[in-house]
Amino acid sequence: MHRLMGVSPSLLQGSVVEKLLAMRADFCRFNEARGCRTAVWYSAGWFLEWHEGSAEAVEQAWKASQTFRWLGKHRMVHQSQGPRGLAETLHIATVHSRETPNDVARRIHSVGRQHELGWAAEPAEIWRQLTAPCLLAGKDAMAAVARENVFAVTSETTGSVELVRAIAEQYRGDVVYQRFAGGDLTGPDVGAAYVDLPHDGQVTRVQALSRGALDNSMVRMSLQQAQCLVLLLGNRGNAAARLAQSIVDLLAEQDVWPAVRLVGACAATCESAVQALAALPQLDVAVRFIDKSHRAPVDAVLEAMSNVSRGTSSFVPARVDTPY
Repeated sequence: MHRLMGVSPSLLQGSVVEKLLAMRADFCRFNEARGCRTAVWYSAGWFLEWHEGSAEAVEQAWKASQTFRWLGKHRMVHQSQGPRGLAETLHIATVHSRETPNDVARRIHSVGRQHELGWAAEPAEIWRQLTAPCLLAGKDAMAAVARENVFAVTSETTGSVELVRAIAEQYRGDVVYQRFAGGDLTGPDVGAAYVDLPHDGQVTRVQALSRGALDNSMVRMSLQQAQCLVLLLGNRGNAAARLAQSIVDLLAEQDVWPAVRLVGACAATCESAVQALAALPQLDVAVRFIDKSHRAPVDAVLEAMSNVSRGTSSFVPARVDTPY
């Protein structure tokens, strides 16, 4: 499989997200005719392209992008032969943060410099480094690759994003917002957000994901680094079971499973989630019952951050054959 990645500055006036979504049909027709797969990312005035397919198809895709008047001068940052990394015909991702075009340009330069120094990176590693930056002061671009602790928080509603905002406010961190879309023209784009925190001498990322975001293949790829998945559960058993089933489907694709922590105020709802997660018998699942105060979910997630790696917490190990 031929893999190529390149960057270019944006010359586009108006909404980049609307432009990319409007061009999904054209991108998909082009790729399907050539057996090519493409991921496109945008942030702060810069585009990143990742193409996979035959050498001829990838070359055609790379040259076609250079004809777009809304893109500036192209620069290749990676080219190699190797296994396929993209799961679908088209992936679109955008990031919205406090970064400036110069910040992104410096990160792109860092990738090139690391390559010169012998960093034999796979496309997925470059993608993570460029598209999911660490905004902690004093941390270089490699922090996105070297990060050891990733805690993903997911919920049926917007609770996970609100929780990440609360954690960011407590730690005075910067929230980075992401949008993802695939090649399915009938499917909506989905949102995510994250904040990076200094924790126990390392960089810890807390990432908020909606249930819909868990179906996106690029989101799934990012979760391969996760140490812990936290499910924020409401009072609806059916919704909790659907959310847990999404986690089962996600982890079925992975060789190494993170710990799973359930946070909720309703015992019956937690039990519904545990029953669904029982499809993975060796999964490390524990429950934390909380009150309905605004701070309770935040405190539970912060506790999981502190204790998962140490193997101790006040979360109760979940067993589907024992009552709550």
